Amino acid sequence: MYEVIMPKLGITMESGRIEKWHKKEGDRVEKGEVLFDVMTDKVTIEVESYNSGLLKKILKAEGEEVPVTEVIAYIGEEDEKVPPHKSDQKTAERVTGMETKEAEKKISSTKEDVEISGDRVKISPLARKIAEEIGIDYRSGKIKGSGPGGRIVKEDVMAYSKQKEGNGKKEAESASAGITIKSSVRLEGKRKIIADRMSYSALNIPEIVLNVKANVTRLKALREELNEKILKTSGVRITYTDFLLKAASNAIRNNLELNSTFSDGNYIIYDDINIGLAVSSDGGLIVPTIFNCDRLKITDIAKKRIELINKAKEEKLNLEDISNGTFTVTNLGMYGIRSFSPIINPPQAAILAVGEIYTEPAVIDGKIRPESFMNLTVSCDHRIIDGTTGAKFLRELVEFIENPAGLID
Repeated sequence: MYEVIMPKLGITMESGRIEKWHKKEGDRVEKGEVLFDVMTDKVTIEVESYNSGLLKKILKAEGEEVPVTEVIAYIGEEDEKVPPHKSDQKTAERVTGMETKEAEKKISSTKEDVEISGDRVKISPLARKIAEEIGIDYRSGKIKGSGPGGRIVKEDVMAYSKQKEGNGKKEAESASAGITIKSSVRLEGKRKIIADRMSYSALNIPEIVLNVKANVTRLKALREELNEKILKTSGVRITYTDFLLKAASNAIRNNLELNSTFSDGNYIIYDDINIGLAVSSDGGLIVPTIFNCDRLKITDIAKKRIELINKAKEEKLNLEDISNGTFTVTNLGMYGIRSFSPIINPPQAAILAVGEIYTEPAVIDGKIRPESFMNLTVSCDHRIIDGTTGAKFLRELVEFIENPAGLID
């Protein structure tokens, strides 16, 4: 008998959400065949079976969040018996000593099918979980099941929820004292992961936030001068983000203290500079990684950026694409945001925010003339990164940006 466990698919992964079982109990499973899908760190990963045999028992249903290394199923041969599981033992302990009727009632509540007044309500574990979370009584008989044998599935619960929301709109408006509710959606999947990670960062990481202004007049001129040439030779158009990624990775190389994490009381500094680029997608914010960014030419950075952004929008990023980042760059300049204070992306220790390019009068060589500027903000984990360390990084970053010819190699 083989145990199927929740795999640890990344160094920061503590649990995974089972999105879909590709096999049902009793099905034959071959080694290397996709057994289930798990969502972690904002991407869904197909998990293959390490063994061949019959899927004897599924312990964790679709939609459940499971800690890594916990047993979620058993694979074995037809004559093998599934060993007692902790959840089964706890259930048995709870009913020991209870009256027969009370015990039967307690046990029946753990069954997949719930019996009410002689009528059986068939509902999948995931559908039941969703119904309970959003406050829908699946025992009411108002939800019609579209699954096999009239079984209520996830889609039935969601459809009923939408119908109920529409029917109750007027009542909701009245109850909210004139406040009209556009929508109310429970956070799930990627949005929930984002919420959890940002909450963890805000509650557990004391940040120091540093700001600086860089003159990007030369950078603008260089980009305009080289872009057509680079487009012809490399097939890509260089953006300001590409310059910032290259400049940031170069500055980090000289200030590796920011290329770090604080883990289990240890201050860990990485030698590989893997820059995460915050990308907005339909499913929410996601941070794919450009590995060894300081060793790449700016044209290679541009190609990788384009590839990752396209994969993010198409929701085709894999676990490797979003793993092992050591520093993050987030750019909201294209939305007209001049400056902002970013939240650190754990387990990293620092993040750089990039604002829009704007023009204002400046005194250059004793003369007033219009110059272009960009505001940069770095948030650092103050447990391990001092203000002077962050300031040195920003000073060198500005130096690279204001003398951009060194970024082209």
